[in-house]
Amino acid sequence: MSNRITSWTLQAQLDKLNNKLGDSAQMELDHAACYGGYCLTWGQGSHHATPRMSGKELNQYLNGALDFVS
Repeated sequence: MSNRITSWTLQAQLDKLNNKLGDSAQMELDHAACYGGYCLTWGQGSHHATPRMSGKELNQYLNGALDFVS
């Protein structure tokens, strides 16, 4: 088993979170290495839900969010 966190892994977690939150809070994954990594956005990228963070940090953030809404 690999400890690598890929954008595919993060997108799969985000899809689970979006399914639990419903249509009113659909977030998108945004990645820009030059600006510091990943962040979650909504409103077609016009609003940031989280600050930029590494893949591992966003993975932990999404795990916590999934635990919270479950």
